Amino acid sequence: MIKIGICDDEKISREQLKELLEQFFEENGLSFELWEYESGADFLNRGEEINLLFLDIEMEGMSGIQLKEELQGREGIRIIFVTGHMEGMPEAFGRNVYGFLEKPATADKLEKYLLRVLKDLEEERMLVIKGVQGDMAVKEKDILYFVSEKKYSRMVGKNGESFCDLGLQQLEEMLGQESFFRCHKSYLVNLANISDANQNIRLKNGESIPVSRRKAKELKEAYLEYIIRKAR
Repeated sequence: MIKIGICDDEKISREQLKELLEQFFEENGLSFELWEYESGADFLNRGEEINLLFLDIEMEGMSGIQLKEELQGREGIRIIFVTGHMEGMPEAFGRNVYGFLEKPATADKLEKYLLRVLKDLEEERMLVIKGVQGDMAVKEKDILYFVSEKKYSRMVGKNGESFCDLGLQQLEEMLGQESFFRCHKSYLVNLANISDANQNIRLKNGESIPVSRRKAKELKEAYLEYIIRKAR
């Protein structure tokens, strides 16, 4: 779930952007959390950890440019500036700045930036898996599948294999069904790394894993939903 903040000293601007965000996430079947801030100081004092900040350039007290400078060393936060005066853009560039929205924001421009941010977040999403020898941090996109090893499981990834101190049912509950699917009593596959889903699953690395007969139809539906969701 993406965590979003709106930092703007104009309530009407926050409300307008909030409506557009709610519309986008509802239409795309996605969820998000939202926080509103009346000033840069309000944002810094509250200290919520967010993924994306919509930041007004011109605010009373600390400006959006000044707040951006404060956040330059903070990893994981992306900024989209909102402004009524696009001539202030040159000062607003930075390594974590994703773009600029002119007030009042429009749905099509907002969608363009949101899709870019969501794609980047997905590519960087880290999972913490309980390994036999301690917790392991791994990028979700690098996991191919999990295979049952009695009460444990084996994680097969692009960079090798590791044993997990969790069974498949526990992993299935932890990871959810948006990206992973239990295609067989002994296999939990990452939908992102499937190249073909038929009698067997062919993965992007050329490997094949089995699909149980009773799961075949459900797998095709889950994989199609995943493809459609990613194509939006």
